[in-house]
Amino acid sequence: MILASIISLGSCKKDDDQPEFPQPVVNEPEEITTVELHFTNEATSAEFHVSWSDPDGPGGNAPIIDDIALDSGTTYSVSVRFLDESGATAEDITAEIMEEDDEHIICIEPEGDLTSALEINRTDSDGTFEVGLMSSWNALAISSGDLHLILKHQPDGQKDGTCAPGDTDVEIHYNVTIN
Repeated sequence: MILASIISLGSCKKDDDQPEFPQPVVNEPEEITTVELHFTNEATSAEFHVSWSDPDGPGGNAPIIDDIALDSGTTYSVSVRFLDESGATAEDITAEIMEEDDEHIICIEPEGDLTSALEINRTDSDGTFEVGLMSSWNALAISSGDLHLILKHQPDGQKDGTCAPGDTDVEIHYNVTIN
């Protein structure tokens, strides 16, 4: 009887080190301090890049944003690179976005007069939906205006090929001139 009581008490002991339920995996947002757009003129292979930089992060000083100047009648291949330069060494976030391409989309949207003067098509995909790390920009006519770039994180099956669902990792407005 004493032995049965000891076994019974021992089997009721709860192990506090083990969680009762599996803990959800939390995808910590990366700090993105720099976004680079690399342009290659498809006809001449001439290259240039523009950047957005916010070294002190959100809420500090205003970001530094290069203007984008394009030539009308020209098509450009464009790649996007995301960096975290807040630490001692820069971390290229682009590799993580590529690895998790089924959870990310980059939306690049001309606004105002640019909507009819600049055609942008994402040229890479996750196998189902476009991603936007690579795109083709066709500068159709002389114009100027605002271009909106958004990196969206769309986990857990939220990705549907649009920019509506998910969380915004970074959002930038560029001034664009097409000469």
